Amino acid sequence: MIPISRPLIGDEEIRAVSEVLRSGMLAKGKRVAEFESRFASYIGASHGVAVSNGTAALHIALLAAGLGPDDEVVTTPLSFFATASTILLAGARPVFVDVDLETYNLDPGEVEAAVSDKTKMILPVHLFGHPADMDPIMKIAEERGLLVLEDAAQAHGAEYRGKKVGSIGHMAAFSFYPTKNMTTAEGGIITTNDSELAEKARLIRDHGQKAKYVHVLLGFNYRMTDLQAAIGLVQLKKLEQMNERRRSIARTYIEELSRLDGLEVPVEKPWAKHAWHLFPLRAVKVHRDKLIEAIRKRGVDARPSYPSPIYEQPVMVDLGKKGVDPLWFARSGEAFKKRSCPNAERLVRETLLIPIHPGLSEEDVESVVRAVKEAYAEVA
Repeated sequence: MIPISRPLIGDEEIRAVSEVLRSGMLAKGKRVAEFESRFASYIGASHGVAVSNGTAALHIALLAAGLGPDDEVVTTPLSFFATASTILLAGARPVFVDVDLETYNLDPGEVEAAVSDKTKMILPVHLFGHPADMDPIMKIAEERGLLVLEDAAQAHGAEYRGKKVGSIGHMAAFSFYPTKNMTTAEGGIITTNDSELAEKARLIRDHGQKAKYVHVLLGFNYRMTDLQAAIGLVQLKKLEQMNERRRSIARTYIEELSRLDGLEVPVEKPWAKHAWHLFPLRAVKVHRDKLIEAIRKRGVDARPSYPSPIYEQPVMVDLGKKGVDPLWFARSGEAFKKRSCPNAERLVRETLLIPIHPGLSEEDVESVVRAVKEAYAEVA
């Protein structure tokens, strides 16, 4: 089965990990600091704060922003669950608004309509590797005095109007999970140009320690290890090359599959440089699940993207009924809010993903194209 995604790990990463193991300095060593500096420089940000995973990056960024009870964060319902769960775990309330059908990302017009006097932050997601439309989002934030946190977990190397995502908002959170455009096995990083936010994030990731055993605020053990950073330093050197391979594969898919009536290929807006973390197709005239089944039986992996908008996840439905967070804090009133999101609900029903990663050979790409075409002819 040709997989949807697969990390590209070579001898250089293995040697880097071996060097760390032999050094005896496995955590809080020089490689984490070097990785922070190099990744932030690549993004075009002043600071990088490396952490244990992408969810930790979001959680820390939200806490560093000082979110509290009754604060609202306008965000998308079309994302991985951590985009919303970390808002709740920071004590705030997600407000879900609809997305653009072409980019799968937040619709700025919907964002503006959802901003209230309780809104403290906008949290756009650069979904599947395509940047959100950041200029109007930043304009709304500037006019209303709001913070912007970019969820760039799927967008390493993506660009918006010539700027790397992760350098546009007040903060950004990246993930280095194995399926991402680059990996540290697990891991994440916060990028920002704000030195105060960076310093607070560093404290929160390490139990709030200003100095050893001197704790100035409540924090967590969200540190990255030197083992992770060693992998990340190698992967970062390869990122542009790996992304170019993704772009080449995406071009082939678009050229070959755009001819199938009723199967819509993704777009790349003129102002965007897509990172192609995933390649979504929309089954607008055929049965999505039957198409997935027909592709898979030809030896090519395919799957839906997210099973539902975040607000329809079981725990969110439960929170909506009870108005409390069952984990660790009580909440009065609504746990979350949502505006009408017909586009997000439609995309959930129609979207399927096919393989795209730099480990695919030309023969693999041809096999994927052939499988999709044959499967489409079977179910159309």
